[in-house]
Amino acid sequence: MNIELFLDTNRLRKNGFPITISIFNSQSDKCYPTTNLYAFAEDWDFEKLEPKKSHPQYSLIISKILEYKIKIHKVKKSNFKRTAVQAKNYIFGQDGDIYAFWEQRIKEEEKKLLNKNKAIRTKGNAGFYETTLNVWKNYKPYLSYEEITYDFIVRFKIEKSSTCGPSGINTYLKAIRAIYNEAIRRGLYTREGNYPFEKVMEKELPTRDKYLTIEEMQLLISKPSSHVYYKYFLLCFYLGGLDFIDLASLKKSDIRQGRVKKVRSKGNTREVINNRIFPEAQRILDFFTDEESEYLLPIYKYNYTDYRKNYASRIKPLFSNIGITSHVDSKSPRYSFIHIGSMELYQNRDIIKELVGHAQGDTLSIYEGKFPEKIKDEVHRKIIDAVIVQEKQFPADSEFTDIA
Repeated sequence: MNIELFLDTNRLRKNGFPITISIFNSQSDKCYPTTNLYAFAEDWDFEKLEPKKSHPQYSLIISKILEYKIKIHKVKKSNFKRTAVQAKNYIFGQDGDIYAFWEQRIKEEEKKLLNKNKAIRTKGNAGFYETTLNVWKNYKPYLSYEEITYDFIVRFKIEKSSTCGPSGINTYLKAIRAIYNEAIRRGLYTREGNYPFEKVMEKELPTRDKYLTIEEMQLLISKPSSHVYYKYFLLCFYLGGLDFIDLASLKKSDIRQGRVKKVRSKGNTREVINNRIFPEAQRILDFFTDEESEYLLPIYKYNYTDYRKNYASRIKPLFSNIGITSHVDSKSPRYSFIHIGSMELYQNRDIIKELVGHAQGDTLSIYEGKFPEKIKDEVHRKIIDAVIVQEKQFPADSEFTDIA
């Protein structure tokens, strides 16, 4: 790579000629960024490639020129290959602030959410990046890419360990690692030296089981509640271990011929849910009749992320009052459906995977295709029957409560 400072005498400006940097890798990989510094020909040393002392702003400009020369020297001597744009970013310090790119990623994720689903107001990755960015800014208000070293990461972990567990620390590390890696992929920064995130993740404690057993589900159903969260919990279970976000985004158009037919909302998956709506689920859906909305449930009225958090926190004391001591959250109906079907009733796991919208993930399953609806419905019905001893009716609509 050939990099040189020069005075561009072909472009005279009010303050003189622009002091420019020529960065040349090849005819297809070159650029000529200006430094926004100027000098007239009589105030420029063409041999030393720097301003003469006669320049009116010599003290200011010479210091900046020396900074550029030091960085140019580092790029030339480096064993790491850079493109012309990467070299320019390094020389001009435009690859220095990771927080600036972090904020750009938040805006990109927010735009993706708006394009994907305008009605279900979830914060998604944008919310994750925004929350974790605030944590890092509190730790260090300004952070350049070059400051992110293994030692820096270790010191962060030590400080956070007094207030945060292994899982929380790993969340912050995963966020900054994702931003760091994406910046490198886009050519915003070129790493020199060891990869700072090698073996830095904390060993996490085993996660608590989030499923209910057959006996606990039977207890739950035998003590019906008028609370809307109770209904949502059972509806997720009855519809085949539906994820809460899929419940929230459920539209009237997704109901066809007595079945729920929709693409799962999670991540980039294109797995299709095609489950029968049994009477137990239908009775709950009948509570939510809104002729004006395209959605079946009123969750769309709220910010999804906040609503889900509230739902997860409120069902814990709600279920505790019923007598259920197992850990529960928004994923529990799904995990309970899978656990009861596969571990307690010994049903075919591939059928259960299809019911809950999990990809089979192997070549054989692609050629085999999907299970017939009749076979899926039989397994689905067995799981529901296992938890119903004698289903009681919900309290009257007048007792129906929704605490968002």
